[in-house]
Amino acid sequence: MYFRKMILLKIITSPLALIYWLLASSRNALFRWGILQQYKSSIPVISIGNLCMGGSGKTPHVALILEQIYSTNTAVISRGYGRKTKVLIEGNSKVHTSKDIGDEPMELLKKFEGPTFKMIVDGNRKNGLKYLEKQPKKTKLVILDDGFQHQYVKRDLNILLTDFNQPFYNDCILPIGQLREPKKEAQRADLIMVTKCPEELPIELKNKFKQHIALYSSAKIVFTKITYQGFENKRKGAITTEGNKKFLLVTSIANPKPIYQHLNEKKIHYSPKRYRDHHNFTKKEIEDILRQSRPFDGIITTEKDWMRLKDTALVNAISLDILILKIKIEFIDSKDQIQFKEHISALIN
Repeated sequence: MYFRKMILLKIITSPLALIYWLLASSRNALFRWGILQQYKSSIPVISIGNLCMGGSGKTPHVALILEQIYSTNTAVISRGYGRKTKVLIEGNSKVHTSKDIGDEPMELLKKFEGPTFKMIVDGNRKNGLKYLEKQPKKTKLVILDDGFQHQYVKRDLNILLTDFNQPFYNDCILPIGQLREPKKEAQRADLIMVTKCPEELPIELKNKFKQHIALYSSAKIVFTKITYQGFENKRKGAITTEGNKKFLLVTSIANPKPIYQHLNEKKIHYSPKRYRDHHNFTKKEIEDILRQSRPFDGIITTEKDWMRLKDTALVNAISLDILILKIKIEFIDSKDQIQFKEHISALIN
């Protein structure tokens, strides 16, 4: 019965998917033909994005680039998904909240804020670049977060991410699948990163991915994984998850399944409470979380979710430990990391 319903749904939505495909293809063709103009900045530009709706790990991969060139004057331009404002903002954690600039920009700002980093939030990336070009302190590299579809700006390195568990070549265009563009648009990428790979990735499986991707793009392909860095206790207390302790896991990210797997491997007892991606918590929902957390020893959440939760009444209303699960992106192959850093460094020298 389930499969019959899915087939029926695809038949119903296929005309919409065709219209979406035509619109996306036509727009991309206008850029290729030069009818829609691209802005070339005096600052080197790297774009990170994907073909699907989300969940491939764009923000952690932006952090990966920033870690390679930590002491270089660098800026990230993001549209700030879910923010309440529309004007250009240069992020300042002492002034702004996630409601002003978005949860992912705030996450990056908290990690890298300092004299060599700027977090610019503006839906118009061209406008953001022009703002940076006018600043007295020269920016040596700009990263466009979620910039693959934003073609009004030329980029010096175009990075496409695709999830190991749902590669773009197995997906379909909206609304049948999750693709924002046809698969063939992977040809615009200079580098394709297969994200969220397992710890051990056999060469045969790598080659299988490369063969499938090669049908759509000639870009270099590398593989990355999530490494869990442990917890940070926002109560400043000890971090203990062993024994019979139980935690309420609160997430509002596109795909929390890798977190479930990690906690299961660590034999951490938890009960998941999941919200949609980038969810802004209402007063009633915070009260619901407080009520449900009573039988537990603490709350576990992600760095991204904490950017929104910390601005709610939860922090002052709860006495339980709040554990933030910290992550880092690493390359599966060390030689890919070396070549990647060399490529990034070449753009700013």
